[in-house]
Amino acid sequence: MAKVRSPNYPVVDLASALVMARKLYENDGRNKVSKMAVASHLGHDSLSGPALGKIGALRAYGLIEGTGDESRITEDAITAMMAPEDSVDRVEALRRMAFQPSLFREIAKAFPTPPSDSNLRYWLAKRGFSPDAAAKAAKTYLTTIALATSMEKGYPHSPTPMEDEMMQAPEPSRPIQRRSTEMVDVSPLRPGMRQEVVALDEGDVTITFPEDLSAESFEDLEDHLKLFIRRMQRRAANRFLGFDEGDQH
Repeated sequence: MAKVRSPNYPVVDLASALVMARKLYENDGRNKVSKMAVASHLGHDSLSGPALGKIGALRAYGLIEGTGDESRITEDAITAMMAPEDSVDRVEALRRMAFQPSLFREIAKAFPTPPSDSNLRYWLAKRGFSPDAAAKAAKTYLTTIALATSMEKGYPHSPTPMEDEMMQAPEPSRPIQRRSTEMVDVSPLRPGMRQEVVALDEGDVTITFPEDLSAESFEDLEDHLKLFIRRMQRRAANRFLGFDEGDQH
């Protein structure tokens, strides 16, 4: 019987770790702090298992650094929290932190583009992870990569630090009630115009367009849609991290 591998990955995804780092920074800034102080800032009154797990996650992503009992916030953490949301510095800091955990680098090497949740869980299970540990590690990885790549240009690639192209990650799986598209004629559209209605859980998205788009116009439309999607991804990620709309600090 194969030996079950001990989990060796952050207990939370990068977005959650950044929320914790923000609490630490708001309380102690760049000062050196003890493990107990970090635990206290994260809502724990002792160095319990959950507290140590969170501290370990902050270290695993490179959000805190130090030796012995002293830790301090890192420059990458400051950049991720304070730099403008679409700045190159913030994008690069998020990428470095996302691939800091050794397991995440292993996964990225095995999958040039992010795998599906089920495929990743199977890959982890073959390497000795229990079903529960594999499910948790897969969710943490995919959520982390989704955040790190939501700020980038939108082109898939292997997560090598020197590469300039982007890896595109799927969102963590969640129950989907309905997804459909329907081409419809909607009056009083002018002649030659059509509408496509995309039914989403949160409401319908309607796109109006000419029927006879040229090849150049298709390229322009694709660029605009990619930009729109990137903006929506950044907005959703920043809401999760607690950034105000348009907050650049």
